[in-house]
Amino acid sequence: MTIRNLSSDVAMHHMLMTFRPGPFADNLCMQPADSLDELRKRVAKYMQLEELQEFRNQARAEADGEKNKEEKDRQGRPSQRNDRRRDN
Repeated sequence: MTIRNLSSDVAMHHMLMTFRPGPFADNLCMQPADSLDELRKRVAKYMQLEELQEFRNQARAEADGEKNKEEKDRQGRPSQRNDRRRDN
């Protein structure tokens, strides 16, 4: 949609109202952007940060899942020490 003669201040105000509550919206309220270009740059940085955090969370979850699987495998197998006693 295009609005003729829309001031950047009005556009930024309405954009700020659409953001979900969170660290990004809090940061913009505490340190408002001076222009739409600055706002776009800050949005891009926060998007990269969120994507990196999501990637790290997935990597941790996969590592924890593999660790739990290894522990279950070890618990399911009889220890080698018990096997040696049985052989003797």
